[in-house]
Amino acid sequence: MLRSYLQAASGVLSTLLLLPALDAVAQPAAQRPSIEPITLAEATAIGATAQAVEPMPPEQAPAIPGELAPAAPPAPSPWAGTLELYGFAPLRATTSLTRAASQRDLPGLLANRRGERQPGERASRAAEQLEQLPGLTFPPGGGGLRERLAGRRLPDQIEIPGFTAVTDVGLGTILQSLTDIFYLRGSVEHNRVGFQTDLSYVGLAGQTAKEFKRSRRVFPDLPVPTRTLKTQVAVTQGIYDFALRYRFGERERAISTPGSLTLIPYAGVRVLDLGLESTNTFEGPLLKRTKEFSLGNPIAQPLLGLQGQVFLAPRLRLFARGDLGGFGANGVVDMSGNAQAGVGYAIGNSTQLDLSWRYLYLARDNGQSSSTAYTIDQNGIEIGVKVFF
Repeated sequence: MLRSYLQAASGVLSTLLLLPALDAVAQPAAQRPSIEPITLAEATAIGATAQAVEPMPPEQAPAIPGELAPAAPPAPSPWAGTLELYGFAPLRATTSLTRAASQRDLPGLLANRRGERQPGERASRAAEQLEQLPGLTFPPGGGGLRERLAGRRLPDQIEIPGFTAVTDVGLGTILQSLTDIFYLRGSVEHNRVGFQTDLSYVGLAGQTAKEFKRSRRVFPDLPVPTRTLKTQVAVTQGIYDFALRYRFGERERAISTPGSLTLIPYAGVRVLDLGLESTNTFEGPLLKRTKEFSLGNPIAQPLLGLQGQVFLAPRLRLFARGDLGGFGANGVVDMSGNAQAGVGYAIGNSTQLDLSWRYLYLARDNGQSSSTAYTIDQNGIEIGVKVFF
């Protein structure tokens, strides 16, 4: 009996649970709830409400266990520098060495410093020595040398004329005469202010000067004998530049964007250490005499210059520089100058190969009565490897 009541109650309960589902199926489609359209203002309000909610943090790559997060790139250093090894090969080098005229004490030349002889005896003594001069000739008439000097008083001093020896050689002769060579440039800067140097030393020996005729007049009324002078000139050429500089434009580097421009004016001091050794051979009909002399002492010159570069392509650039030194600081003539123009190509991220034409000029004459002047004129090809730090 109890079992019958429980089965009846279970059926009633199942019916009550199924009534909502049956009612939803039986309801018409028109009466079901549907999505209603909203206006633009309502959509804007909904977006504003969504923005008010705290945004989600940006998506980050999952961290790999055992690895640190990537660090921010370091700021560029305010320091920069360059170092260049180069070689200068003059295609033509001209060296002019001038020995100025000098006054000589004639009694001393004639071994008569005490003045004991009378004018006639002095003239006779002078005639004995002057007759040894090669190539001494006289026009017809008037007698010989003794007759011309008889009864005359010799001057206390005579002038020994000077001479000029010129060497003009090409690259082949220069390479044969080359004994020492050293070339180095470098620079360092902090932000835009820096310091730069250019050090060079070259030793050349055995340059033979052109032969020429040298005239020498002992007395105004005597004829002019001629001799041939041959000269060999050995040159040691040390040029050491030290200068402060200021950079306008982009920092110097091997690779840059096309159109990048850099201008660097500089000012400082140039130390010239030039040594000239001359071996002079005088040749005449009866006499051959060789005499050697040397000159050269270090001097310091004020220096002004400008250098610049512009990139034509990321790895290709044009560059030029020019400077002047001396400005008469060490004599009547005291001048030095450089002019250079070329092209550079980056062969690495921080290394560059340079090829340029260069002209170098040096001249000096201290203006003293017995001075020796020189000029050095060189032009040729310069090749260098430049490293940027």
